[in-house]
Amino acid sequence: MNLLAAILCFGIIAGRNATTDGYVYLGHNEDQWGEQMLNIYNVPANENRCACLWFEFPGQKAGDSFVNQYGVAISSDQCLSREDSAEGALVYEIRTTAIQKARSAREAVHIIGGLVETYGYGDSGRSYLVADQQEGWICAVVKGRHWVAQRVPDDHIATIPNYYTIGRIKLKDTLNFLGSKDIIKYARKRGWYRPLRDGAFNFRLAYADPSTLKDVHNLKRHRIAQEFFFGNAILGDKTEFSRKPVRKFHRKDLSRLLTVQPINNKNTVLTTIFTLNPAFPPESGAVIWVGYPGQDAASQSQWTLYTRAPESCHRYATADEAMQKHFSDTGRYRERWPEHFYWHYLDPSINKDVVPHDFEVYRPKQPQTDAGRNPEEVGDSFNDHFHVLEDSARSLLHAFWTQGTHEAANDEHVVYSRSADGGRTWSEPVILAGSATLANPLPVAAWQQPMISRSGRLYCLWNQETTLKKHLCGTMMGRYSDDGGISWSEPETVPFPIRFEQDPEDPSIPPVWCMWQRPLRLGADGKYLAGCSRYDRSDISRVEFWQYENIDEDPEVRDIRISFFNAGAEAFDAADIENDVEYMPREGLSLEEACIVGLPDGRLFAVMRSSLGHPVWSVSSDRGRTWAPPEILRERDGGPAILHPRSPCPIYDYAGPEACSGRYFLLVHDSFDFFGMTSYQNRGPLYRHDGRYVEGAHQPVWFDEQGAVFSPRDTGNSFYTSYTALNGEGVLWFGDQKYYLFGKRMN
Repeated sequence: MNLLAAILCFGIIAGRNATTDGYVYLGHNEDQWGEQMLNIYNVPANENRCACLWFEFPGQKAGDSFVNQYGVAISSDQCLSREDSAEGALVYEIRTTAIQKARSAREAVHIIGGLVETYGYGDSGRSYLVADQQEGWICAVVKGRHWVAQRVPDDHIATIPNYYTIGRIKLKDTLNFLGSKDIIKYARKRGWYRPLRDGAFNFRLAYADPSTLKDVHNLKRHRIAQEFFFGNAILGDKTEFSRKPVRKFHRKDLSRLLTVQPINNKNTVLTTIFTLNPAFPPESGAVIWVGYPGQDAASQSQWTLYTRAPESCHRYATADEAMQKHFSDTGRYRERWPEHFYWHYLDPSINKDVVPHDFEVYRPKQPQTDAGRNPEEVGDSFNDHFHVLEDSARSLLHAFWTQGTHEAANDEHVVYSRSADGGRTWSEPVILAGSATLANPLPVAAWQQPMISRSGRLYCLWNQETTLKKHLCGTMMGRYSDDGGISWSEPETVPFPIRFEQDPEDPSIPPVWCMWQRPLRLGADGKYLAGCSRYDRSDISRVEFWQYENIDEDPEVRDIRISFFNAGAEAFDAADIENDVEYMPREGLSLEEACIVGLPDGRLFAVMRSSLGHPVWSVSSDRGRTWAPPEILRERDGGPAILHPRSPCPIYDYAGPEACSGRYFLLVHDSFDFFGMTSYQNRGPLYRHDGRYVEGAHQPVWFDEQGAVFSPRDTGNSFYTSYTALNGEGVLWFGDQKYYLFGKRMN
């Protein structure tokens, strides 16, 4: 047996009663050799097929995965058989025909079996993993015209390396088994099964190439998976088709297993986790979590059937052309399609440079993925919430950001760096608060707000975890520096003078809040003003505004005073906003992350992200004390609403954050799937839309219809940014992939 063939792919099917959310899961690692190219296409329905989302590896007979409009998902694992004489005509057509026709997983299995019996299967053997919102099946096919399929019990999990896992079969039990009527008779004819010698018929022992059941690669991967789900392993000849797990599992657990070596290895070209929710219509109940090489699938790229695949994901303009040329025009992929998105994930240096930049503030020392990270070293592979501000009196740039091993890790901390040469070089970061390492965790510190008083005192305030281990829940603490960031005062608490009904009932538990954009001098008399996201007891977020009243008096941190505007019962609530489309995501309606610019007429204009499928805007005529009712953001008065998932959507003034010039730019994704059950949708290509102040207009800033591409990546474009006017040039400071910290000139 070719041992390379023994480590092709790994699959998991979890029944709905074996998962924490009641979904059916299909998890799969696709392993391939040589140069590969992943394309993602939205296949439209026509008179001969239903619509589907297609993950294509051109030239491959058995590497593609699909989900269709009826919530049917298909992947496969190679499983070599004993068959050495039968012939068959079909391989690739098996899954494409099933996905185009099937309205359920069971129907897909019938289609696969019918094709095998009619035309014959053309390769040694394979197991198709097929699932829908109700059930999952494994369908084993053998070269020639034989096949058998078994349903995964609702409270079981089935794992499959590269050998058949179906054992004893009961074809009369058509609820749980399907297959060729002569599956046993043919095995007896070939001498693979002898009842007196072997006892009850076992498909795996009769039809599998015996070497696959003993192969060390298969056994090692299967052992890891079985111990993970079941606490122990039963392998090879004695393995069971499926088992009841030791507990219920979540997609994040599946992703963790699918990233463990050698289940995930140098040949793993794609990880997919199909989560199939029975409580939603099929077109919205199927959410596909995608991990490209080296990525955690559970938190990276999230797709639904109707998520628009960007042009950078395509080899050809249409799915029909791609289907026609699947086996032609292959090879030399990188050379011929150099801008294709997939190369960004195969080569980290390409990945870094996806977003062109002019300044590099920080390059992490720890790797971007879990593998190889050292918990004893400073956790720096997550860098986000990146704020840079200019200190013109000292000719310095001050940079602050939240850093950690990963987002929401127990070692999140606030760091500071500075540049004395206009951003060309930066000092080694200094940790101002929080844990340096995962090995020695301290209370989490994150989401800092830097400000400079008129005398030059540099403040850094942050969200400090205290009584409750919860993301964004904390008091406000801070430090200051009077020597341009060289030394810092001891941390002190900023008093929270006001609590609202939405805050935790227990007064010892702080509010749940986050200041996303850094405070700007846009408040009354040039005071610092910022929008705050405040979360209620159901994690629904609303927007209020905070004004820092006395920063220019150089107070001690404990004496800082804050005024709360548009707060409490008056806070912006997404449920009060009229939308063009009736839409309710499963996480509810939220507003958050306000970004404020000044208008030439003296008013303030704020843009907020939402779970409505659009950004939202409001305007204030009294420097932020009161605000007009929020509305969805449009290109212009009466124009189309701008589409955007629940993702950062900042607006900045080209001339500088407090310039009130009337010239702006907005960063949005220009896409949203209103069939999607969550507003946390794929953060694909990011576009920059220029905006201009329009005197007398209802929506005072109008935006260009066509945006310029800021980042072409298909996913991972969540940028928590800031903006400065540096020597007459506007610079956007952003964390690329929440990993590298860059600056880009925007004028």
